[in-house]
Amino acid sequence: MIKFIKIILINIFIFSLLIFISDIFTYKYYLNILKNDKSYRIEKFGYNTNLPIYVYNLKDFFNGKDNKYWGRKPDGLEYKNKIPIVVFGCSFAYGQYLNFNQTFSYKLAHLLKRPVYNRAIVGGGFQHMYFQSADFGRKAFFNDIKDTDTVIYIMIRDHYRRTVLDYFNIPDLGRQLTYSYKNGRFKINNNKFINLLKSSYTFKSLNRIYADNYVLNPNHAEILTDTAVRYFELTRNKLEKHYNKHIKFCIILYESWEIPHKKLLIKKLQDKGFIVISTNDIFKEDLTLPKYLADNGHPTEYTWDLLTPKLIKALNL
Repeated sequence: MIKFIKIILINIFIFSLLIFISDIFTYKYYLNILKNDKSYRIEKFGYNTNLPIYVYNLKDFFNGKDNKYWGRKPDGLEYKNKIPIVVFGCSFAYGQYLNFNQTFSYKLAHLLKRPVYNRAIVGGGFQHMYFQSADFGRKAFFNDIKDTDTVIYIMIRDHYRRTVLDYFNIPDLGRQLTYSYKNGRFKINNNKFINLLKSSYTFKSLNRIYADNYVLNPNHAEILTDTAVRYFELTRNKLEKHYNKHIKFCIILYESWEIPHKKLLIKKLQDKGFIVISTNDIFKEDLTLPKYLADNGHPTEYTWDLLTPKLIKALNL
């Protein structure tokens, strides 16, 4: 028995050593790929199993400390007699690399003369919207936003992939917020042992390959769109229950790159009563042209100057 245990321990040690060596090479390989990306903040080699900081302290996250990571402060608070609008999404909705007065939420607030709470999170997706309204983040969310009757979610094609992606870039130490769907609800993936395995750079690279292929596989169209719709539906349910009113819920498909399974997604959302607008419906130019792009393909202020009035009209705001 002792001999058997020794064999197991030796094999575990050898396997762990091989993974560690693989991690070092994987980390260096992907770091070399990102070395010319000026927007990327180099992370030291290491293992981190913690969830993102906003999961633990959402109430202090939306402080406007920078234009790269920390959440935005609300816009248009001077219009205090108007009911606020809430904006969800990722770095596109957030306005990454833009000053606070160059963002979609700022333009929207001052064109409509209504407060706008920009609750987008860089690197985020459907799960970050759900987290704020229906999970641990709901207390901070509802304390900040006392009332709303309109929600706008800006969706890009990568939001599907982010539901199954554990780390945004392979060399990153910071984990992504992800969920599993069980018994009619989403549950945060936070098993300590599994998260330790997932923090391996080797696993991160395998997870990236899996996520890329999973999203583009046409056989997964139903489950991907069902999952997205469920995030929206559960979020709307929580908002309507809390505010005790109907919420006008608008989903903007930002199509600088085509969104997979678009027709199927739109049909399912519209069947559930969501308002869906594609940027292709209101703007005929190619949003990948250089004049519309800031760092890493994000919208410029000029892009939002053009799109925001068109969105206001299309959404009948």
